[in-house]
Amino acid sequence: MAGKNAYPISTIAAKSVFRKLFRNTTLVLAVSMLVALLNFALLFNNAVKENIEATAKKLGADIVLVPAQAIDNAEEFILESKEKTFYMDKFVFDSVADMPEVKAATYQIYLSTLASGCCSIVDGQVVAFDQKSDFVITPWLEKAKPLQEGEVYVGSYVYEYLGLINTPSLFGKKVKVAGHLKKTGTGLDHGLFMRIEDLNKVSAAAGGQYQPGKISIIFLKIKDGYDLNAVVGKIQGINPTIGIMTRGNIGSNIRSALKDILQIFSITIIISSLLAALLAWSTFTAMANERRREVGILRAIGANRGHIMKIFLAEAGIISLIGGIFGVGIGHYLMYYLAGNFNLLAKLGAVSLLTTNTILSSLISMAAGILVCLIGAAIPVIRLANMEPLLAIKDA
Repeated sequence: MAGKNAYPISTIAAKSVFRKLFRNTTLVLAVSMLVALLNFALLFNNAVKENIEATAKKLGADIVLVPAQAIDNAEEFILESKEKTFYMDKFVFDSVADMPEVKAATYQIYLSTLASGCCSIVDGQVVAFDQKSDFVITPWLEKAKPLQEGEVYVGSYVYEYLGLINTPSLFGKKVKVAGHLKKTGTGLDHGLFMRIEDLNKVSAAAGGQYQPGKISIIFLKIKDGYDLNAVVGKIQGINPTIGIMTRGNIGSNIRSALKDILQIFSITIIISSLLAALLAWSTFTAMANERRREVGILRAIGANRGHIMKIFLAEAGIISLIGGIFGVGIGHYLMYYLAGNFNLLAKLGAVSLLTTNTILSSLISMAAGILVCLIGAAIPVIRLANMEPLLAIKDA
């Protein structure tokens, strides 16, 4: 019996929805705005988190060490490509590189930015690195060719703006671009990478605050089988004043800001949900008042309360489904549009793509919009379904 009733009920509901198209359009828009807001919030949250995690993995390191006061600066360079310089003593690297838990260790030195170091190529970060121990830069090279004296690698962003120039000027001296990195979505894209052996050719004025015996950042890979937190604790014991970031907590400032943003989203979504539910209640209250006679006749010829509720809730379901589809589209459009204009998303390279997470977010958003609409419609529908047939016909 249920199978026989399913088609007629859906047909009746669809005809009723399109019969009062203008009034129902208002509810469709309300649901679509709610779904769009929720979908955008979920996409935004997923995109930022996934990009931070992906960026941490791209560095190839389990632990990153920097001067304690420079953690924020290091994160800004790694995640947002903001050029920074900071230094610590090289003995910190020597104290951790030979630890039995460490599989690989390398370090880099951040010099003055290209904007201050030269005037012939675009802004970027000059990075001196150790070719022998490096595992951060070389995996991203288009062609792995060891640097020779006077040669440099460039990140994808710098390479894009170099054009056909292969001998730019760096710190007043000509250098040859020996290769470029593939796009990483990290601060490496804005880097120009030179050999540590060439540091003696950099003048004190060009090098800024850099001094021999100083380094900027240390990357560590941990051997399999060792607990990351235990290794971090050991390193902290050896160097209590050093700043430590792990793959899981890189971007802590952005994660903290993301929580605040999501709280604002949550408040807005709750308010939007209440408004959508109230609008659904108002719409279906008016609908129930208009169709009392119709319901009374249906009850008189044998329709039970369940049939009446199914018809009206099916109408609410159709309205909210249409609104949900529009809302998902709007949410994805907002995400795609803001990815190129919103500062945080633009720098993290977060965009809305067709992935399992984005599909799941869309389904959750649509389900929430449908549920809110059904809840709002349920009260007047239940009241109408419970009316006595004769009373419904008489009052109509």
